Amino acid sequence: MLGRTHFFVGAATALIILRPETKSLLVPGMGAAAIGGVISDIDSGTSQAHQEADKIVMSSVLALAAVVLGEYHYHLGIYNRLINDSNIYRILLGFSVFIGLCIFGMKQPHRSFMHSFLALFLFTSCVDVIFPTVAPYFAIGFASHLVIDLLNKRGEKLLWPMKKSFSLKLCSSRGVINELLMTMGMMVSAAYITSLTSPSGYIWNLDDIERLLASFL
Repeated sequence: MLGRTHFFVGAATALIILRPETKSLLVPGMGAAAIGGVISDIDSGTSQAHQEADKIVMSSVLALAAVVLGEYHYHLGIYNRLINDSNIYRILLGFSVFIGLCIFGMKQPHRSFMHSFLALFLFTSCVDVIFPTVAPYFAIGFASHLVIDLLNKRGEKLLWPMKKSFSLKLCSSRGVINELLMTMGMMVSAAYITSLTSPSGYIWNLDDIERLLASFL
């Protein structure tokens, strides 16, 4: 599937399963899930794949920037939660290993290491060191990528470094199913945000929703 599909499906899947109840958890959780949803496709092999990898990196940077802007604009308490969960040494260590894994993954054939259970475990472990609160969101986003890519005709080496590939061979990565999954992911994400309530009523107004979706788009 295409990167934007993984982006929204990853975010929507994590929201459905984990059901964050506050902005301070929704925003970083959704950002982590979206990054988890797309990061697998940084692996490359052809010039087109390199272009896709660049888009994945950009999408991840934009998702992270959206979280930072959300914290700055709305004072959501994300920074305080991060500091309480972690420290500068953990952040530097986790981030360094995360980047190292990305560099290694970019040099691997498409749908090999970066589309494996081992990569899911290693990347999630890095996120858990950096910011434990959002690690489950990242893991679900990453896992959603592996699941929906099973629908494609090209197999994934889920048990890497074993060579066996897995595929249901039901569709292409750019067909109708891809568009349907992307649309569903966007609709579910928007619906969840609009339904998120507090004892005082809706904690998101229409302007909030439009700004958040614009940040991710």
